[in-house]
Amino acid sequence: MAYGGEGAAVEGLSAIKTAFSNALSMPVEVLVARDYPALIESHLDGRIDYAIYTAPAYAAASIRCACLRPVAAPVGIDGSFGLRSVLIVRPAESDTAPKSIAVGPDDSLATRLAPLASWPGAADALGAGRFVPTETAGEAEAMFLSGAVDAYFGWVPAAPEPGDGSLSGGSIDRLAAAGVDASAFEITWHSALLRYGPHAVRNTLPQEQVEALQRLLTGVVADPDLNYYLERRHGGGFAIAAQEDYQPVIEALGAVGKAMPANSASPTE
Repeated sequence: MAYGGEGAAVEGLSAIKTAFSNALSMPVEVLVARDYPALIESHLDGRIDYAIYTAPAYAAASIRCACLRPVAAPVGIDGSFGLRSVLIVRPAESDTAPKSIAVGPDDSLATRLAPLASWPGAADALGAGRFVPTETAGEAEAMFLSGAVDAYFGWVPAAPEPGDGSLSGGSIDRLAAAGVDASAFEITWHSALLRYGPHAVRNTLPQEQVEALQRLLTGVVADPDLNYYLERRHGGGFAIAAQEDYQPVIEALGAVGKAMPANSASPTE
């Protein structure tokens, strides 16, 4: 895992090692990489068999080597399997292309990379200089709230399927908390599901061991302490994941390096 720098202490280390050793019927060791590039190198080189990734880190590793497979991925306490990027616009702009759209920082999956890769209007907006780059997703939201931009890319937690088509949580809840009435904005586009980052193995691992790991992870919600140690951010346990679940994230990484043109819209124009 990439966790707090190389050699950092891992909370619950003994419980984690015991759980995985029992599941696999063999001793295991837990190694801490200094960052995700180091984790990826170790996994691709075969120095480690199992790694815990963010979605972009797993996509980056998959692009470099078709030698990995997801085992399972976290589930949110709200039942979400990941995020969807959403385009939030003012009602007056919903039938026309927004003149200015705030996007998140270069490395933001939901507020920059996924929209640039999959929003149908991205190429035209990029060419016309209608994107307004920001340093944080919060800054993009603040620009929309202040009227500095006509639209921005936000995010919502999402189940595997949109269900009845309604979207909630995430940026929508943040707008409500800021006192914005639901009639004051519309969502005109949402991305495919951007799954939370997986626990993954090399695809040479025997299938029976993969299944043992899947049983461990999908059952971990029954052990609150172990669930917390393995995934304290989302808290809802794990669900089995497959390589195709990360295709939208892999495609989104293709947007890395897309520069904003020099004449990009600014809040003063």
